[in-house]
Order: sequence, then structure tokens, then C-alpha cells
Amino acid sequence: MASDRTGLLIIRAWVEEGASEPLRVQVRVVTDVATGAERTLTLVRPERVCAAVEEWLADILTGSEQPG
Repeated sequence: MASDRTGLLIIRAWVEEGASEPLRVQVRVVTDVATGAERTLTLVRPERVCAAVEEWLADILTGSEQPG
């Protein structure tokens, strides 16, 4: 029987003027707030941000905990 878990995902985005790829996105993910294990990613491509969100959702569904 799976236990109830609460995940958390925070996306912070900003533009870095003058950079060749000006988008900067920090993604902070936790698959179970009770454990507090967190990963932080810094990304520059929108498709990579979407992939990180999809990966986090898959982790929530399967109950896997990624090492921080």
C-alpha cells in the first residue's frame, strides 16, 4: 500500500541580458516533503524545463526518490 506523499516543484525564471541563451531557469524539486530531499537544476532551454517537470511528475507517480 502506497503512503500519501506531497511533492513540491518551484520554477524561478529570469532573463540574463547579453547572454547567447538569455533564459535562466532554476527548478527545485522535492518528491516527498517529509524527507526533505531536494534537487536543484539550473537550465537555459524551455524544452529541458518541460522535461524536468515531466520527470518530477513521473517520480511522484512511481514513488521513487532521487538522491539530492
